[in-house]
Amino acid sequence: MSLNTLGAIIAFNARTYPDKTAFICGDKSLTFRQYNERVNRLVNLLVAKGLRKGDRLAILSTNRIEMVEAYGAAEKAGFIAVPLNFRYERADVAYVVGHAEVAAAIVQREYLPLVDGLAVGHLLTFATDGNPSSYEAAMAESSAAEPPFRAAPDDIVYMMYTGGTTGKPKGVLLDHRGQLHNAKTTLADAAIGPDDRLLTVMPLFHIGGKNFTTVHFHRACTNVLVPAFRAPDILDALRHHAISCVLLAPTMIKMLVDELGEAKFAGPGLKNIYYSSAPMPVALLRQAINAFGRVFMQFYGLTESGPSGSSLRHEDHRPDGSPAEQRRLMSAGRAMAYNELSVVDDESRPLGANKVGEVRIRAEQIMRGYWRNEAATRETIRDGWVYTGDLGEIDEDGYLYIVGRKKDVIISGGENIYPREIEEVLSTSEAIKEVAVIGVPDDKWGEAVAAIVVLNEGASMTAEDVVDYCKARMAGFKKPRQVHFRDALPRSSLGKIVKTELRDEFWAGRERRI
Repeated sequence: MSLNTLGAIIAFNARTYPDKTAFICGDKSLTFRQYNERVNRLVNLLVAKGLRKGDRLAILSTNRIEMVEAYGAAEKAGFIAVPLNFRYERADVAYVVGHAEVAAAIVQREYLPLVDGLAVGHLLTFATDGNPSSYEAAMAESSAAEPPFRAAPDDIVYMMYTGGTTGKPKGVLLDHRGQLHNAKTTLADAAIGPDDRLLTVMPLFHIGGKNFTTVHFHRACTNVLVPAFRAPDILDALRHHAISCVLLAPTMIKMLVDELGEAKFAGPGLKNIYYSSAPMPVALLRQAINAFGRVFMQFYGLTESGPSGSSLRHEDHRPDGSPAEQRRLMSAGRAMAYNELSVVDDESRPLGANKVGEVRIRAEQIMRGYWRNEAATRETIRDGWVYTGDLGEIDEDGYLYIVGRKKDVIISGGENIYPREIEEVLSTSEAIKEVAVIGVPDDKWGEAVAAIVVLNEGASMTAEDVVDYCKARMAGFKKPRQVHFRDALPRSSLGKIVKTELRDEFWAGRERRI
């Protein structure tokens, strides 16, 4: 069997590592052989219900063994997996289910209200409390034989819906060939081997969590699935399961650092803490390196890029290095193996070193397009490049610095101001827990810089203090003209600050939003 699809890797691992543990979730575990057999049962069950290659299989679950089984069924048989965000409102789920035209759905029982009454085709539910379920009953009756048809390298395997912060979510189409290439790209940068053990706490409905699960499965690593994030539980799991690799969002890293306090993490074999999904404040990164050691790797990319783009490797994390090395802590690293990065102007002309423009990525794993949205596909993919919508610059050594989203740039009095720079400065204040910088309407300047600030418990800071803190550390025109204090900032299910929600508060009722 040629190893040219994700499903072929499932069968290969079952033959090569039959008795090795593939997945652990709570008190449940599966070997690679057992996982392959259960994937086969699920495929044969779905085929018996009428599913064929190309049909969409919706998955609504926390990080559970049943979820990776559903993914495996799509990977082996050529179905298209459509993971649903369990934090969605029912209207969001209804939109995705209808837009994708799903033929079957596998749903964790707690989330049945989100799909009740929707046209999800064949519905299978599973329980997490040990009670009987339609999923297990049907699996027990199904055959474990290899399925009657298989996926092909160019088949679409995942339809990942974007968050929809700029409109309705779009279904990003990723194929087997690209995802295998993406796995090889990440393996080359992260040096993952069969003895590594992965902890998966980032949600598997998101490309980040699924990507690293795929990558480590590619090397037959044991994967410990965690349904929900709690800092004490994660620290315990890292120790108890001798975890070597874990992907975390910066907000998760902050909670782990806070949980440790002044202590340093002591656990056997921790090798890679990957971080992605949102900007990592340098002040927090320094704290994290002090707590965990130089085990950090940053990955930059997006669902549309499949997702790999660039990486900031262990050797680039030098908090006590030269000024140039310390500056690299702010970067997103350099292009990963087999990837190309470029920064271009509004006419798609490449820019020289240290010039700000839109970041684009070219690689074999980029998306095939958006599901039934040719206009958006043409806008995002041009001449083989994915245009990210991020603004950045690449220095003389090839390091990429993201300065913000293209739509987040604040234009005040004709000057371009990038929120990331101000946020980095304010995050160094011991009084500030977190901050978001946005543009708000200003009759004189068009837009003014506003800092939305959350203070640490017990800390005291006035608006004037915030402005003065910035004035001492950056050009005067960049300092906030408004400061607003909040108890918390709105966040997406992946921990990203939702700036659109903040901006809506200030721009409501205006015809133009600069």
